[in-house]
Amino acid sequence: MANLVNERSASSSYSGLNVFGENSYERELKLCQELGADVQKLKSLGFNTLQLAEIRKGLADRVDVSRYMDPKLSWSAMEELRLEMYQGIDMSMYREQGFDTTQLAQIRQGISEGVDVTPYAKKIYFADQMRELRRGLSKTNPVPIIFYQDPAFDARQMREIRKGLQAGIDISLYAHASMPYLKMRAIRESAEDGLIFDKNYVDRYNASILNQIHKAYVDKVDISKYLAQRFDDEQLEQVRIALKDGIPIDDYITADMRGDTIREIRLGLENGVDVKQYADVAYGWQQMYEMRVGLEHQIDIKPYCNPLYQADQMRELRIGIEEGVDISKFSSMMYTAKDMRRIRQNLLAGSVDGRGPAAAIAEANAEAAKTPLSHISKEDAFVNEMLEHRDTYLNFEEGNMMCFLTLPERMDGRKYTEEILLKFLKKAKVIYGVDKQAIKKLGQEGKPVIRSLVAVGLEVVNGQNGYYEYFFDTTEEPEPEILRDGTADLEKMKCLQPVKVGDRIALYHRATRGTDGYDVFGNYIKAIPGKEIPILKGTGFMIMNDRVSYVATYTGAIRMVNGRVEITKLMVVQEVKITDKKIKYDGTVFVVGDVFSGSEIEATGDVIIGGHMESSTVTSGGEVVIKGGVTCPIRGGISAKGDVSAKYFEGATISGENISANYFINCKVDARGQVKTYGRVGMIYGGTINCIYGIEAASVGNKSGARTIINLGVNSGILAKYNNAQKSIVREEEQLEALNTEKERLKEVGGGNRELMQWKVKINAAVAGKENRIKELKAEMEALEAEINKSNGACAVITEMAYANTIFVISGVIYRLESDRKTYDKMIFKADAKKENIIVL
Repeated sequence: MANLVNERSASSSYSGLNVFGENSYERELKLCQELGADVQKLKSLGFNTLQLAEIRKGLADRVDVSRYMDPKLSWSAMEELRLEMYQGIDMSMYREQGFDTTQLAQIRQGISEGVDVTPYAKKIYFADQMRELRRGLSKTNPVPIIFYQDPAFDARQMREIRKGLQAGIDISLYAHASMPYLKMRAIRESAEDGLIFDKNYVDRYNASILNQIHKAYVDKVDISKYLAQRFDDEQLEQVRIALKDGIPIDDYITADMRGDTIREIRLGLENGVDVKQYADVAYGWQQMYEMRVGLEHQIDIKPYCNPLYQADQMRELRIGIEEGVDISKFSSMMYTAKDMRRIRQNLLAGSVDGRGPAAAIAEANAEAAKTPLSHISKEDAFVNEMLEHRDTYLNFEEGNMMCFLTLPERMDGRKYTEEILLKFLKKAKVIYGVDKQAIKKLGQEGKPVIRSLVAVGLEVVNGQNGYYEYFFDTTEEPEPEILRDGTADLEKMKCLQPVKVGDRIALYHRATRGTDGYDVFGNYIKAIPGKEIPILKGTGFMIMNDRVSYVATYTGAIRMVNGRVEITKLMVVQEVKITDKKIKYDGTVFVVGDVFSGSEIEATGDVIIGGHMESSTVTSGGEVVIKGGVTCPIRGGISAKGDVSAKYFEGATISGENISANYFINCKVDARGQVKTYGRVGMIYGGTINCIYGIEAASVGNKSGARTIINLGVNSGILAKYNNAQKSIVREEEQLEALNTEKERLKEVGGGNRELMQWKVKINAAVAGKENRIKELKAEMEALEAEINKSNGACAVITEMAYANTIFVISGVIYRLESDRKTYDKMIFKADAKKENIIVL
């Protein structure tokens, strides 16, 4: 980091090309200009960014850049010439012999390392082969390269033989040019772990199966009977994982099941579902997947357990059952999955069926029109007249769930009798929920009525979704209590919840179907049934036969992590001293008291320390919580896959996800997430803080001007990896182009002698190898690019004071505070949009 800062006095500077992205061309031109280059000339010659980078490096190294300032030269050729001049190595002899750039690079590196390059400085070797021979001749770890000096070995085969020799194993079993490198690797890695394959195994099995045998050996499981049944590598992998986890998979699989179908059975057993419903060779893995997911979502999968359904049809039926629609409307196999989806969505959209009052009126009027007027009684004529003025008499509310009757005063003296009112309501199709007592009363009184409730429908009650009742605290976060002074008190922090074998940890309450309803017209309103939710996933518990009770299978510590219930075995010790053996435990370690200097703790789960930790080493596969402080003046530190928190850190090296404390003094912190301090006294001074997403602190640095470096965003290591991967792709593509050119030339040459045929085979193998390598590098670049994009918003939030001599490095841009800066709210340090300067908000 000190080299990164380089004691520059400028408040902000660009530290060099790390990623060939936006504005990189302009940045390189600017840096070249700062080193004295003629920028206009460089532009006119049309150098690309990579070429400009080599010119810039040459100017910085004070070499004669005129020797390679030719835009026709590739950047790698320019790099090679620059390095030759910088190292003072004359490569003209090898260049005259016709070696290409990549070959020259390997010869030059060998000369610079003091290696005798004569054994591999031959045109018959590709650059990759030269590299392996050079590494074998290395003075730090030399091996007898005679075992793989034959050009018939490709570079990857050479690497496996070299690594085997360096590991001190017997390479005679696999040092054969006819053996694929992947098989070589499987034999070598197995031998390094103590499993030596005999010749029968090597001859009989391919690399993938040998790898599974090796992994089974490491996992201490026996897969010999599956080998005897001729299981392939994919099948063996699933069986091996099941055996390792103690899953009784033998009862459900057969040798004619593919590896991916065995995987679905294994996952179902892991998640506690009844795999008997789909563990059948008649089903493909995608069909099994839909049935497994249905069981995990706690629905009845029998309606679609038919191998004649396609997997995508099963999916639509599964979703339909989960949504509570009538799947009989689209379960016929005549429907494609697309048709099923359309019908399902229509059913879901039209789940409430209602004709409405207008339809009822039309029907009532149509019925009244059927009776000839000459045959209508006075009573019916009265009712028909009321129907003609229906809106005067009837009013509907709440979606036709309530019907109100209004009876205006009659000028003709007619009376509204009970019989007339009931007949009127019937002809108006108000037939459900009629309050006959209210009608009787209205008919007896015979008075005008402004508004009277005469009919009420049955309200629909939708079903309730399934839910879990937990018997442990699922909401607890390892957040400390904040005291009045703003500091964090970890003493009262409940970091783990104990659980005993047999304890019920959760109870599932199944979804209810609900109650259907209807309106006053009798329109049926179907209740929306509640949805079942997926079964609990995690470790350390099982589902009982009632399919609703979840019980711990061993004693340990329980918590909810990202929706998964995790029960880890728990080891409790009172304190840890240097005289104690190293603690190495598969589970969570809880130290009640202190961890004294020189101690070591390694756990696959969390590490909780109730007291203080001094100059010790803690390695955790989960989180680390130290209720006291951490002081490491001599040695020691913390490495965790999860979050790390303590009362304070002094002189410690800490690596984890999110890292928090009241203060950090002279620490080296590497956070894959965020670094945070608590309260108005939360400070970071001295040392180096590296984190991806940013920091939150009251103050950084101190009055004495202690050098404090805050490095935010993607660190230089990730950027270097990205840069190297990108340059490697360019280099590999250049080599691939040369190989393809040679491949095309050999096609024109046609048949020939044996040596020519061997050369053709070698070229074809090299082309395939380069194509695979380029694919691997591009995948690596995509992963790195995703990580880089996550960190674009990295910033430092300071709420009190930022002291002079604090250095911020954000996305490769350096900003050094020359004077103290105080804030009464907060100030934010972040890189601008172009990642050229740091701005303070």
